[in-house]
Amino acid sequence: MPNTSRRTLLKWALGAGQLALLDRAGLLRSGVARAADADLPSRLVVLYIPGGFRPAYYFTPMEDAEIPLCVPPSGGYSSEPAFFDASKVVDLAPANGPYKPLRTWQSWNPQNPAARGSYSPLMYGYKHFALHEQLSVMHGIDQGTNDHASAFISAMCGVAGSDYRAPALHSVIANHLYERYRETRPLPFVVVSGERGTPLGMGLPSHAAPVQVPSLEALKPMLSGKPADNAWWTGLDARTEGPEMNARGQPTGSTLKTTTVERYSLTRAQPFVGRSTAKVDNYLEGLHGSLASVSRVLATDVVSLLETTKGIDTLKTNRPAYLSSYLNETFTYTFGNANFHLVGLDPRMDMALRLLKSDLATSVHVSLQLDFDTHNGSGHAFSCAHGRGLMDCVARFLGEMKATPAPGKPGKTLLDDTLVMVMSEFGRSWAYRANDGSYGLPDDHHPYTSVVFAGGNVAPNRQVGTYTTRGLGTPVDIIEETGQTSKRVPRSADVVTTALRIMGMETHEFFIPGGYGEVVGIRKG
Repeated sequence: MPNTSRRTLLKWALGAGQLALLDRAGLLRSGVARAADADLPSRLVVLYIPGGFRPAYYFTPMEDAEIPLCVPPSGGYSSEPAFFDASKVVDLAPANGPYKPLRTWQSWNPQNPAARGSYSPLMYGYKHFALHEQLSVMHGIDQGTNDHASAFISAMCGVAGSDYRAPALHSVIANHLYERYRETRPLPFVVVSGERGTPLGMGLPSHAAPVQVPSLEALKPMLSGKPADNAWWTGLDARTEGPEMNARGQPTGSTLKTTTVERYSLTRAQPFVGRSTAKVDNYLEGLHGSLASVSRVLATDVVSLLETTKGIDTLKTNRPAYLSSYLNETFTYTFGNANFHLVGLDPRMDMALRLLKSDLATSVHVSLQLDFDTHNGSGHAFSCAHGRGLMDCVARFLGEMKATPAPGKPGKTLLDDTLVMVMSEFGRSWAYRANDGSYGLPDDHHPYTSVVFAGGNVAPNRQVGTYTTRGLGTPVDIIEETGQTSKRVPRSADVVTTALRIMGMETHEFFIPGGYGEVVGIRKG
């Protein structure tokens, strides 16, 4: 792949022929992951929190003296503890070098983490599963907008706007790893659920586009290879293996098992390619690629494989004691006198885990259901209490991955082989202490946020960046795309770049309009 200058790339990005030019330069073709990078993760999971969250209530980057200036005094919300003072904030483990360690409000009773009432076990999961070993947080990220739709796009691809000017992170990684895993992972990019939107693979080949997989039942009419699920294909479902051809009739170097109907369909684009415009050719090639992807999925019999794969397993068979006062569901929490139950996460988390454990997917996107777009006087307490509950569900998901062997990588866990990112579209307004000692609690959209990085090739136990007491980001060390170092407030493009670098991609292997750099300290080494 040519190391094309950024000046040329920017010129292309602003031109009408953007996609064709990028394709001719090889920037839309999938890169081959380097086999020597055995320690690099080969999967991405994005756990998305809708509505804008307040991460400083979960992992606290502020100095002790700053905490009372932007965190209200201890109180309650729906009979659940909320807020904290500096004396209650603890390190999950000793500091890792010059970076602030992961710190959180110890709302639980150290002698009995399951205790309720004046205590809360929420967030204890990070301690229980020792997740500091593979987790760091980037704080103070400027999303460039405080509009929901624009900020969602910013979080997904690094550029705020009404539409995608770069492909979503998930698609870039699915495309990058496609050549290595095309024969074994027929679902490169899967969206299990998405309350605020679906990440898009703008301009990338069809195999990098998202496939909606909300449930096994929803999959059966689309992707089941069993006659009992799709009786109308009986007699037409016999498959023959042969060389895979592209839309122009040229061999791709791979094989494909197809039915008679699929083989016929896959030849239909060839007579029309090259007879019209480049845009039409691009459409025909995308359509052909989609048909080939569906054939590969059907030949794999994805539904049967998912049905025989256990998703939520360890959390059921070896349920952590600190969850003893919760409902039976593994991904749930209750408030106070059981006046609130978060339910509905189990099916989503189970499907995501099945997709990862069965090794069917490279990129997985899951929305975590509970919306934090509150806009009311209790928004801060809601964010503190419910946000800690939801983040504890994230800890359980990571704990399940940590207890699962990685497919095809002896001695590695599923968490070792996956980059997990936890994010929202932006943050929410910060609390502030007025001159009279009272606290203002505005509850609106806020463009500065944080992202949690966990899993393979992630530095352990670090908080990189922080906030001012009014919630603005502060400068961090960044390696710009030119290779030069700088110190500035991180942007969403830097989050995407850091993730791609963790996955082993070089800066010339992707492009984000407007510039980008890697935030120093998140990637291991």
